Amino acid sequence: MTDTFENFLNDITRCFLEPNFDLWRSRLILPFSIVMKDGTMVLSDVDEVKRNFDLYLKAVEIMKPDVIDRSIVSFEHCDDGSILGTFRTRVVRDGILVIEPYAGTALLRRIDGRLQMSSLLNARGHHEWTGIRGH
Repeated sequence: MTDTFENFLNDITRCFLEPNFDLWRSRLILPFSIVMKDGTMVLSDVDEVKRNFDLYLKAVEIMKPDVIDRSIVSFEHCDDGSILGTFRTRVVRDGILVIEPYAGTALLRRIDGRLQMSSLLNARGHHEWTGIRGH
């Protein structure tokens, strides 16, 4: 069975709600870059990815969402074999948006039939909620 973008989005959402670092890690290609409006962060090894994941868990704890919903905007195959998957994220608590919905784009590759991400563009940084910069 071929992995779908919808499955990918479900996994990168579920991993922060459960929490499940192994699921998050299974969807990444290292080095992994996170491009935010105030700069780019490159995570080169599993330890950096884990520290960054833990900071996002703190952000989730602060926001206390009931729902994190990611909907597909586009899914584009590129000539070099990569895929650009764009999605809109809504974070809701008690029926109210915690933050304004935003779009992000994952730079993906299909490896052994599974979509994995090497870069996330227009990401929301955990520092917006935790106040902690870096990874």
